[in-house]
Amino acid sequence: MLKKKKIFLIDDWPDTLAFLANDLENSGFVTETFETAKEAIKRLSETKPDVILVDLNMPEINGLDFIRLLPSLAPDVPAILMTSIQDNLTSIVVEAIKNNAVNFIEKSDSVESIIEKINIAIKTHELKEKKFLESLEIKNRFGFIGASSAIQNLCNSIEQIAATSYPVLLVGETGTGKELVAKAIHMISKRRDEVFLAINCGTIVDTLAESELFGHVKGAFTGATNNKAGYFKLAEKGTLYLDEISEANSTLQVKLLRALDPGEYTPVGGSPEPVKTRIIASTNRRISTKNPGVMRQDLVFRFEAGILYIPPLSERKEDIPLLAQHFLLQEKQLNQTKYNVFFTNDALEYLSKMYWEGNVRELRSFVRRIFIFSDEEEISAKNIIEFLKIQSKTIKQESKDLLNFILSYKDEIINIGAEAFLDNLKQNIYKYFLDECQGNKAETARILKIEKSTFRKALERLGL
Repeated sequence: MLKKKKIFLIDDWPDTLAFLANDLENSGFVTETFETAKEAIKRLSETKPDVILVDLNMPEINGLDFIRLLPSLAPDVPAILMTSIQDNLTSIVVEAIKNNAVNFIEKSDSVESIIEKINIAIKTHELKEKKFLESLEIKNRFGFIGASSAIQNLCNSIEQIAATSYPVLLVGETGTGKELVAKAIHMISKRRDEVFLAINCGTIVDTLAESELFGHVKGAFTGATNNKAGYFKLAEKGTLYLDEISEANSTLQVKLLRALDPGEYTPVGGSPEPVKTRIIASTNRRISTKNPGVMRQDLVFRFEAGILYIPPLSERKEDIPLLAQHFLLQEKQLNQTKYNVFFTNDALEYLSKMYWEGNVRELRSFVRRIFIFSDEEEISAKNIIEFLKIQSKTIKQESKDLLNFILSYKDEIINIGAEAFLDNLKQNIYKYFLDECQGNKAETARILKIEKSTFRKALERLGL
């Protein structure tokens, strides 16, 4: 028998509570009623309902204030705002949704409509919980955050490749978590109890690369006073991770060919030895066997059986809220004095729309910065927009930030229209460069690559 869903009803009108509780219980729900938000807050410390219905206008703590407090009281419980107010209803609803309400109910709504909204809230929350549990399962097994189909497909590929001894090439943009994937492959393979050794190929000095990777014997060259084990020897029972293999020079890539096939390496001045380590390499360059680019084609062929593509955040946007909340929790654990800080729903939605060129690494850095500089407990979309504007004044904007720039001024563009916004932008650009050129219009036109006559007409039209 399915357990009945529990609903908290909060309203300072006893008659309203009684009627609504009766209707909901007749529809199969269990209810608890409260005439003040304080009573409900006390009860939340003891038990959690499946959904909360809270009235807007109440003494001491009103419905909006209660919803703002809810993330720190019961972050996993969805809340629906109730109101009988008609004036300024749209702005009230927008404010409620922004502050984590999942829906709103007008008290004049039919019982059927109210029950439908409650069921939608419960179902949506259950799907969210399912995603969270899937994400938790993925984190526990693979060590990274996500529940999107792109991440689930990657996890399936990791499972399959980890069961083999094939060399693996991880292909993904900067910041996508290639080393985490390499560690995941190692941790669920038969080598999990052995060493995982990560080496960045771009940091190995060319003249020492062969000795660093393969080792050398005593007397192999001037200064070689003892035998030295290379990385291939040090990790022979475990996994050797060659990060950014595409940064290795062509000579070293040739040496790696023999390590992959026929599967042997030669210490400098020594004799060939069999490769016993599992080799995982990575590159942030798009490659293929037909168009390898910076990697030798024959080297790419050696990895062909085990090439895994790591999706960027742009292909797994639904994971961004999970990642942002995870990174925020990490920051709060490091700084207990700001433990009540949280992202509002509209903030998480806004983060999902932003373009993250640096992928997960950039998102993590952004969450850390906005956490450090946030003076409020809630971080809303408005806070993010203001933060981006401040950042744009202190950090030079690159073309990659264009989408974030548009998002920052989205409301202004909508309010005044694109043409008016562009005129304002042009006016500011022209004024800035005119000041730089000390009012010399001809020089300003030259710098901006605009015909002099066209520039003069533009200045007249813009009132400069």
